[in-house]
Amino acid sequence: MRILILSVMAGSLLLAMSNVGNAQEAVKPVQHWGGLIKESGKRAAAPKSKVTWVGYLTSQAALEKLFDAWELKKKPPRIDFKKQIVFVQTCGGPNLPQPIYTLDAAGDLKADNEHTLKGGPGFGYTIDVLDRARIKSIQGKPLE
Repeated sequence: MRILILSVMAGSLLLAMSNVGNAQEAVKPVQHWGGLIKESGKRAAAPKSKVTWVGYLTSQAALEKLFDAWELKKKPPRIDFKKQIVFVQTCGGPNLPQPIYTLDAAGDLKADNEHTLKGGPGFGYTIDVLDRARIKSIQGKPLE
């Protein structure tokens, strides 16, 4: 019986040690906008990404172009893109993405979202500003 208990304890310790370097820290946006757009065709204005289905913007001109294309009522804020990065997520139909950002110790950002799956026209979006100081890569790919 002691051997079984010691074996279980040793296995648990090894498992815990293997996960030490994989700690994920939640990252909260410093600014956030979200909403629904009724015209599905406008979704094409979302940034295309080479790394994942989540796009990101790296210039004020790109942010202003997106706000114009989606006819957002608010004027886009001034962003210091040397210190911050803007992530854009969309989902089809009248669904609103709920973004989830996590950062590991190596500076790799994982971006994901949760949303309902209602069918219908249009799309939901989120625009999130994150501090980029500790972000070195997104989904394992270096920032552009």
